[in-house]
Amino acid sequence: MKILIVITHGKIGGATNFVFWLAKGLKEKGIEVKVGFGEGEYLKEKLEKEKIEFVNFKWLKRTHNPLSNLFFIFEIKKFLDKEKFDACHFNSTNALFGAIGAKLSKSKPKTIFTFHGLSILDRNYKKQIYLKPLYWLIFKFLLKFVDLPVFVCKENFEQAKKIKLIKNGIVIYNGIPEAEFLEREVARKFFEEKIKVDLKEKFLIGSIGRLDYSKNYEFLIEVFPEILKIKPNAICLIIGEGKERKKYEKLIERFGLKEKIFLIGEIENASKYLKGFDLFVLPSRYEGLSITLIEALFSQIPILASDVGGNKEIVGENNVFCSKEDFLKKIENLTLPKRETEIFKIEKIVKNYLKAYRSF
Repeated sequence: MKILIVITHGKIGGATNFVFWLAKGLKEKGIEVKVGFGEGEYLKEKLEKEKIEFVNFKWLKRTHNPLSNLFFIFEIKKFLDKEKFDACHFNSTNALFGAIGAKLSKSKPKTIFTFHGLSILDRNYKKQIYLKPLYWLIFKFLLKFVDLPVFVCKENFEQAKKIKLIKNGIVIYNGIPEAEFLEREVARKFFEEKIKVDLKEKFLIGSIGRLDYSKNYEFLIEVFPEILKIKPNAICLIIGEGKERKKYEKLIERFGLKEKIFLIGEIENASKYLKGFDLFVLPSRYEGLSITLIEALFSQIPILASDVGGNKEIVGENNVFCSKEDFLKKIENLTLPKRETEIFKIEKIVKNYLKAYRSF
């Protein structure tokens, strides 16, 4: 069996890591696998290290430009005319246009698309609601070229059925390999060097994610003055980068929190520092099944996540919040998530995808 896994870009991120782990797991099972993506050195370096074949698609990029998407369709068709695969597995919206190219190609491989979240179609997306009908039509059209839609959580699957985006599909959770975490003191020493603050007596709140609308870090910034009333020694570190950095920096300054909240940028393998946090917070507006949240679960630290997407499916009822008041109530009585981690191990996820590839 020969599989092509396609993702829009190879930059650092949860979906990128998922694609790498899946490709690695398939290769270890003797499956011939190749990964296709646009820009991004992060994924390229990881694939080269594991000697996994890859192909760069010039026209595959994160864009709203219809011409780029059209050129990508013909680019992947030409590629698939020359190289035959049993199945093409697409991840992310722009990559999905490749399903058209796959079905137009001479080899006509089976196509799978994984929804790593519903994005603009999610009921909690409120930014540009007028675009929802257009996006619904685009997805509805593109899904005609997909043999099997896959969802990363039950909540997304049910929501997609409710808005009549799909009739059928399956749920396969995201998963991670056996994680290696630095000891608490080692991780905190690393953070101390990053922010030049002594953390010995501090209550350290942390998060890992893109600085963008979906991750909703303004919630954490705006609620922080009230957190300080409950935890006066609290400090917050947000690991990640994104287009909303300046907005968050202004918010931090406006609330007088420059010595309390630190945006420390991207860190490779950031999850290994999770044990340095006293609390992990994921305040997203919408989610699929967060890789970072799964990593936090494996690290066995207290977690509070917004009750969206598959968050509850990862950490359970007691570790999600539905409002500011609920968050502040739960931060007073923190608990460890009582959830089984076996279902989120990459070995299980690889078996599930292999079963899906062979189901045609």
